[in-house]
Amino acid sequence: MKGTEEKIREWKAVHGEILKVQSEEELAFLKKPSVKEIEQYNQLKEEDTYQALEFLFYKCVLEENKSYEDEFVLSATKSLIEQLPNANDSVLSKESGVDGIKKSAALVRHFFHVDPYELSIDEFYKLVGEALWLQEHKNKQLEVALANVLVKTFANGTF
Repeated sequence: MKGTEEKIREWKAVHGEILKVQSEEELAFLKKPSVKEIEQYNQLKEEDTYQALEFLFYKCVLEENKSYEDEFVLSATKSLIEQLPNANDSVLSKESGVDGIKKSAALVRHFFHVDPYELSIDEFYKLVGEALWLQEHKNKQLEVALANVLVKTFANGTF
């Protein structure tokens, strides 16, 4: 068991949180997917849900070259998806669900100068929250500046 514990520590150092999924016969350790992997999963899901789930499982499973039963792959991937943040919490459009990840990615790229598609999903949503706060803060600063300009412009004039 010591070898497994060492592997888990190494995986955590590289990937952060690790999900352990176990059935009576099988065991798998999964990392959380990147934003790019989630986007690919969402595209595949539109055409073939099974293929999308299988794709995501094999992108996230940490033990390579090991075969898993189909039923386990589906169950493990569904467990993984349940652990992910909800993309709808960060949708920027008034229209719910329209290009939410792309719009959020644009904010992250703008404020933090990183490729959001290479981030883990947890890091991505953390930065989305910070970017939304920064945008709101900038808007408030602009509002105060405009108010000051208007007061100085029209304070001494006649109406």
